[in-house]
Amino acid sequence: MRFRLPIYGLLLFSFLQGTPSSDLDSLKRGLEFFKWKKIEVELNQFQYGQTYNSNLSVSFIDSLSYLIESSEQDIFISGNIIKTLNKLTKQLIIDERFSEDRDIFSIILGDLSGISISNKRNENGLITFSFEMKEIEMNGTISVNKENWHFENLNVDYDKDNWISLKVSAWQILRGSYSFSTFGKEAVEVIDLRE
Repeated sequence: MRFRLPIYGLLLFSFLQGTPSSDLDSLKRGLEFFKWKKIEVELNQFQYGQTYNSNLSVSFIDSLSYLIESSEQDIFISGNIIKTLNKLTKQLIIDERFSEDRDIFSIILGDLSGISISNKRNENGLITFSFEMKEIEMNGTISVNKENWHFENLNVDYDKDNWISLKVSAWQILRGSYSFSTFGKEAVEVIDLRE
């Protein structure tokens, strides 16, 4: 009788350790897969009657830094500082954002603070959730691979006249070095909006 209590305690602890985590935790872990990866994405945006399409490369350097590259401009975000290099004019714009500001790429990297998810459904090998960020009145859907919860696509509805759709087409391990301090050194004009 004396040995039963420790054994039951061990079994209960093992059971608690083996229970599945919440969908939000699983989603966060699956999204964090893209840290130290470079992804190719197709971006579609509808804004006040106009549709924009572009292909982007996004390099997720760490949990606070990522580089977005397109044919016209490169945007390097590190913490609260944003550097935008216009490739055509060689103009570098430096700006600051509030620490709580997020964009669709910070969500893809796994920053789900302030996000609530609902309406989980399985669709053609994907798990799709509806999500909402009440503080900035943003909602949409996010889909991840059913097997490993890795990000597949995201749709954000700002209002009936503004939406963004983003889909991953390929990814690879991040190679090379990325320096926020040296980004934009080739610029012929620097505009610092922080001043």
